[in-house]
Amino acid sequence: MSINFIIEFESKINQIVLPDKIRITSSKNNHTSTLTLIFYKIDFLRNNTKQNLIKSIHFFQQDYKFSTKDIKFIWIKGRPLFLEAIFLITSEAESVKLKKFFNTLSSKKDKNIFD
Repeated sequence: MSINFIIEFESKINQIVLPDKIRITSSKNNHTSTLTLIFYKIDFLRNNTKQNLIKSIHFFQQDYKFSTKDIKFIWIKGRPLFLEAIFLITSEAESVKLKKFFNTLSSKKDKNIFD
């Protein structure tokens, strides 16, 4: 069981990345969910120029694919500290499926990446 996270740049270059932290939250009635990915190791951005701005971040597994343009950098003292991507899932079926998938993944994988 694996999941792929891909950063798509405006120059049509795609890069596979692994987030350092993953946080999933859901509403009380499970109608909506929020998936937050945090990337502390952003060295892959250092060689990119202005033409290689981030367009979106995707993740997909066998059954589904999600993407977001809600991406922001957190800056401290003039330097980027980390990159944060937020996925909003508004379908109840997708929300439940995503929650089950990440619960299964967190029980099998290193729990350090899950908040």
